[in-house]
Amino acid sequence: MKSAVHSNRGVVLESPGARRPGVWVYVAFLIAVLAGLVMSFIGRNLIDHFGTVATFGLILAGPPFAVLLFVGLRHSVSKFRALWSQVRWWHWLWFVLLASNFVFRTRDIQSIQENPVDAAAIYRISLVGLTAFTLMVRLALRRPLWMESLFRGIVGVMAVYALLGVASTLWSVNPPWTLYKSLEYLVDVALLAAVLETVRSAESYEIFLDWNWVLCGSLVMLAWLEAPIWPEEALETGYMQGILKVRLSGVFPGQGFNSLGTYGAILSIIAVCRLLPVAGRKFDRAWYLLILALGMVTMVFSQTRSAIGGFVVGLVLLLFFTKRLRLAALLGAGSAVVLAFTSLGPVVVEFLQRGQSTEQMASLTGRLDWWGVAWDAFKLHPLTGYGAFASSLVVFPKLGVQEITPLHSDYVETLVGIGIWGPLLLLVGLLMSWWVLIKAIRRFPPTSLEYQLTAECIAVLGILSVRSAVMGVIASHPPTWYFAVIGFAEYLRRRYALASVPVPSPVYAVGATAAR
Repeated sequence: MKSAVHSNRGVVLESPGARRPGVWVYVAFLIAVLAGLVMSFIGRNLIDHFGTVATFGLILAGPPFAVLLFVGLRHSVSKFRALWSQVRWWHWLWFVLLASNFVFRTRDIQSIQENPVDAAAIYRISLVGLTAFTLMVRLALRRPLWMESLFRGIVGVMAVYALLGVASTLWSVNPPWTLYKSLEYLVDVALLAAVLETVRSAESYEIFLDWNWVLCGSLVMLAWLEAPIWPEEALETGYMQGILKVRLSGVFPGQGFNSLGTYGAILSIIAVCRLLPVAGRKFDRAWYLLILALGMVTMVFSQTRSAIGGFVVGLVLLLFFTKRLRLAALLGAGSAVVLAFTSLGPVVVEFLQRGQSTEQMASLTGRLDWWGVAWDAFKLHPLTGYGAFASSLVVFPKLGVQEITPLHSDYVETLVGIGIWGPLLLLVGLLMSWWVLIKAIRRFPPTSLEYQLTAECIAVLGILSVRSAVMGVIASHPPTWYFAVIGFAEYLRRRYALASVPVPSPVYAVGATAAR
């Protein structure tokens, strides 16, 4: 029934719903209260960390950032739905192996020797074991028969590396550690072999690559979402050097700033590839401008110099192999002029120094000291090493370091682990990948899907090649992004090895995925 409300102008009919607010008003009010509480908590942490003025600036930047985030989320939901419909079993196993490396604690050498299998180790072993069990079941069901694929081409080189690591258990300084780590890496290679045996088209491998970039972007977003909640840990409060005074790190799971720098470089170069696509292909420019901004900001706040250098190398390779030489020359000349004749040059130099002295930079932040001790250890056992993945157990005690950490170079790590054969095998696999990709981009027409994917893989491989010299991105579990790229090179090698003139896939034969 409608009620009557009297006024000077007569009788006005009013519905009952007009007298009290609807449920959405209460929901909006509750959301506003919760948002205020969260922002109060975050604001308190930011003031303690950055001070009042900087926090006020961050608050002013909040609304435009929220708009960009909202637009990005709207785009990501539609793209993720498109990708979700094309996800297969190997995509999930790929994620499981990535998740198995999530770090929830750090240990020193003594704790590993006293309690090698703690709760976090059980978590890691369980996920790797689940992947191995699934692969063995599918092998028994012949879906697919991936064993033969394991010993072919570039994948075969990495399989030999893993098996040599298993063999080094016989003389390892820590046999259980070497055996498990080597088998773990062998599972990584086996999954890549199974993917290659399953994928039958460039369109399918494109989805697999997009899945990798989505996982990479998710890890970056997770780190940024944690930053205002745990600024002390996520922004490395103790790192009070350089211009920024902070370095972005992940908290849960633990992600070092070196890893996040690599992720930011990969996201940035993929965004550039999609913003400068080959003829006939169209990508969402607004979306990839947002991804580019995310990647660049992540590189800056992680302050990872080799990742920035790797991005520059990847960008140069992309422009060179896609015949954008004029654009490359323009960018190079413009950057040189800006750095040389403006105040930006000294700022960039100071940023790259990170507050370090000339001696610290010359030693690559102490890496040369580590590598010197590693070289001395290698000379004692040049043909056998000390056991795969046991390098840190040999080198760091001599330096008085108890924390377990890589030697920050794939080649030094494997040189100490399994002797001269380790770096040789890694370089053979890397050079084979470069050979196949460079050969492919020269053979395929610029309008083909293979050309676009090859250009992207060349750019990413450029980043990873630089990073492999000063970090572990090839020889440590799981080499997710590296295996995704060399897997595409091996896919091209297998598919077109016998064809004098390759028949490319259509320019755009698959629907939009989450990375478009």
